[in-house]
Amino acid sequence: MTAVYILISNGDDLFYEQLLVSLYSLRMHNPELNVVVLVDEKTERTLHGKRSKVRELANEIKVVEVPEEYNSKERSRYIKTTFRNYLSGNLLFIDTDTVITDNLRDVENTNADMACVLDYHATLDQQLDGDKIRQNVQSIFNENISDENIYFNSGVIWLKDTPAVRSLFDQWNHYWKIAAFEAGKCFDQPALMIANRKCGHIIGELDGTYNCQILTSVRYLHKAKIIHFFNNVWQGKEQLSPFLGHELYEEIKRTGEISPETKELIANCKSSFYAPTYFICKEQVEFMNDIVGATCFSSYLQKNLSYRAIRLFCQLRYNIAKILSRK
Repeated sequence: MTAVYILISNGDDLFYEQLLVSLYSLRMHNPELNVVVLVDEKTERTLHGKRSKVRELANEIKVVEVPEEYNSKERSRYIKTTFRNYLSGNLLFIDTDTVITDNLRDVENTNADMACVLDYHATLDQQLDGDKIRQNVQSIFNENISDENIYFNSGVIWLKDTPAVRSLFDQWNHYWKIAAFEAGKCFDQPALMIANRKCGHIIGELDGTYNCQILTSVRYLHKAKIIHFFNNVWQGKEQLSPFLGHELYEEIKRTGEISPETKELIANCKSSFYAPTYFICKEQVEFMNDIVGATCFSSYLQKNLSYRAIRLFCQLRYNIAKILSRK
């Protein structure tokens, strides 16, 4: 089995530093595993000096030819939807925004040619945005998918070297190009959903411990083999763990090394969360995802005029209700 990463980075972002953390954690638990990092030519030219450590941790840095006109995100997704073509044998693809916390050998017992974990560890019917995801996929590809309830997260992918898997990757790349260049939505998961549908739903469900999406469920944390921290802009996530903020990775960028303190955090990743850490219910998340909730929260963080006006109104309402309750 070969572990596969994809890196598109120009030195101004933190993707290289995230990769370094993930690779270091992988080597802690899987010292003999073959690791290949797929890059474009532009990225490969930056992997020297403070950005050269990856060459010590990976077995191979493999340059993939990418259309010159593609931007960084398009380059990343192009390689992601074609990487089966560049390598032989069983593969385990891993996103860079991850920390490996256990040996990964048992993934080879997966009873499917290709397997992923459910996005957010839930079916579309269970997800808050399930209907929105269906609508988005339907609008991109003009295809009725109301009967679909499975939507996979592509952050970790187990795959064998079979004709069926290679055919699915051809379809995945085809539909990603439609999404990116015809619909203007450079995301790979909607295309993966349609490709899987066209290929007869060959993707199996991978055990959630191989892609513990910690921001959306703690169900698999205690047994997690790979913790997926997500590259997204969710407000306040940096308050939960150093792996969800920028400071840890900025330090690596400055020094080119992983400090002893960060190595300790990586070794104890499952307990790296700040205290206190709070659970909130589904209805609270729905409110925060609503435009009203998101606006109110943003105003609260800024303590701006809108927040002060809302707070004054709520205080007056509370005082009036309190006075009326005494009558």
